[in-house]
Amino acid sequence: MAKSIDQRILTVQQLLKLPNISIPDYQRPYKWTEKNVTQLFQDIQAQQDKSAYRLGTIVLHRHTANDTPKLDIVDGQQRTLTLVLAVWAIIESREKAEPIRPDLDALLNDIKPTVETFLGRQNFGNAISQKNLHNNYLAIERIISRSEFSDETIEFLLNKCQVVVFELEN
Repeated sequence: MAKSIDQRILTVQQLLKLPNISIPDYQRPYKWTEKNVTQLFQDIQAQQDKSAYRLGTIVLHRHTANDTPKLDIVDGQQRTLTLVLAVWAIIESREKAEPIRPDLDALLNDIKPTVETFLGRQNFGNAISQKNLHNNYLAIERIISRSEFSDETIEFLLNKCQVVVFELEN
């Protein structure tokens, strides 16, 4: 008998708080460029008046390695990494700024350890990935420093932007 596929809708905040999520070594390099990042943020800004906005689908492979549960990203790596970069850039920028929204800062501080662990666990040995991650992080820093990128945008990104997640066991 075939096992059912676990499907759920997660906000960006919920996605980034998933424990033990990783990009397996067999995945292709991170190839999104500044153009992709800009388009993602333009889409998010344009949809901000909606009650929710779907960013796409992510497929995870649930398994155990060395007695540790793992969630490998099978599909959606580019989008997930870009969201991780965005949230990391937001966290970093807010740590340097005066606190205006303690509730939002608390939310970001809650996500920070998982994002930090995720980034530390990944192996970005590919030169293409390294270049694109660096350039896209700088592009995200520019985008979030603009006046139109507000606390409401951050809140929308974390709580109203969603992904459909499929978890597979094999």
